[in-house]
Amino acid sequence: MSSIREAVKLDLDAIVVASAGLGYASGNSSDIESDLSELIHSERDRLWVFEDNVGVVGWLQAHRSVRVAPTAFIEICGMAVHPDHQRKGVGTALVSCAETWAAEMDLNLRVRCNSVREDTHKFYMNQGFSRVKSQLVLDRYL
Repeated sequence: MSSIREAVKLDLDAIVVASAGLGYASGNSSDIESDLSELIHSERDRLWVFEDNVGVVGWLQAHRSVRVAPTAFIEICGMAVHPDHQRKGVGTALVSCAETWAAEMDLNLRVRCNSVREDTHKFYMNQGFSRVKSQLVLDRYL
């Protein structure tokens, strides 16, 4: 049996494991725990986990923008599904949670993807998202 629920601090290790397969940086465990705690207690963020008989196998973070209507939106900021559980409906179910939250707030749903993750682009387009624009991000390290 599987379910989706909002994350709790005890989900930290499973979130890190699910994220590793997609190249998300693991970082310092106390920093990650602090970030997770902030997300869990935030009014503007939601962090859902997908749990099945083996435990947490995926997560999705969404954020409500600070813009005012009509330009406000809910943005999917990150999602990861453990490689052994991909292509089994986990990501679709998690996106559905963000979609429900956006609909409850009468807002649109947005996601940004790294330009090299073509499989991710296809996934989101299959979920009904449309390409709006492309960007190039440039950093100058000082």
